[in-house]
Amino acid sequence: MKSINYININTEYILDNLKIIKEKYPYPNYILNVSNHAFAHGMYLIKTLDEQIDYLYVNHFDDLLMIRKYNNTIPVIYHGEIHEDNVYDLIMNNAILVIHDLDILRDIRNLNIKDTLSFIFYIDPTGYLGISKKQDILEFLEWDNPHFNLLGVMAHLQEKDYEEFKHIIRPINNSKLMILNSEEDKRKIQGSNTILLDFSIYGINKIKRKLFQKNEVLLKQAFSLYSKVISVKKDVNHKKNNFIAVIPFGYHHGMSDEIKFVYLNSKLYPVQKVFSETSYLLVDENIEKGMLVEITSLHNPLENYFSSYPLSYFQLFNSNIPIVYHDYILEKMLIY
Repeated sequence: MKSINYININTEYILDNLKIIKEKYPYPNYILNVSNHAFAHGMYLIKTLDEQIDYLYVNHFDDLLMIRKYNNTIPVIYHGEIHEDNVYDLIMNNAILVIHDLDILRDIRNLNIKDTLSFIFYIDPTGYLGISKKQDILEFLEWDNPHFNLLGVMAHLQEKDYEEFKHIIRPINNSKLMILNSEEDKRKIQGSNTILLDFSIYGINKIKRKLFQKNEVLLKQAFSLYSKVISVKKDVNHKKNNFIAVIPFGYHHGMSDEIKFVYLNSKLYPVQKVFSETSYLLVDENIEKGMLVEITSLHNPLENYFSSYPLSYFQLFNSNIPIVYHDYILEKMLIY
């Protein structure tokens, strides 16, 4: 690894986190949201997960193409734009489309496509963003189009809308996918046989770790952000024998003032000051130039610092920092 700053993704931690989630929230089917390049972790992680997850989920066509670079067979639910210009490409990449409006299917039907189109109806009893009438479902079933394959329905429901939801989907075979649960609400809502996961597998705990905590298995932060000490200087402004170590990781790389410590030489050291291109660490005489610095890792998880969940977790994924999976470096990163 030639780069001074880089991110390492621990796929074993991801698998451990997924096992914990499955044990705590048992469902027949699991969907993993890998939108935005797997939330900047890199789509290469699906090579580890393809036998552990039933479906992947994306909201952009580029993510679908990136998935197909590593896996041609895993089912992918596409919840993005659908129109005449991209529907052929979506079908060629075996995407399962999320349909909000019956008019979209009418337009596709008029194209006389002979390939099978698999899709999921998005149901919204409130009528704001999805199919809200039982009549639309009945109309679709009357088409009896041999190229249309309805796999199931999905919805983000409030309890007060559940009875209306059941009324809308009553004509649909109850063996279909029922995606009614998401990361924000992992409860097994009535009739749901599928859950949509996103952030949790990366090891984000909504609660801070507590000393000697028992009776709860916590998720493991799956990524570690590394830098190196490029210089060490004695701090002459203090009476104590303090030393300042410099790392080439500052605001422009994604460093945050909220990160108060780094893990270095099997010990936590405080961050003294953050600049545009560098950060200063308050260390001791045991620290030397060239030592590896864990800006954040399982030893120093971001949940200790960030209270805003989970976006702050991902802000350190600067697009110019290489992402490493063991000995594999994502091709999008060029390192000289």
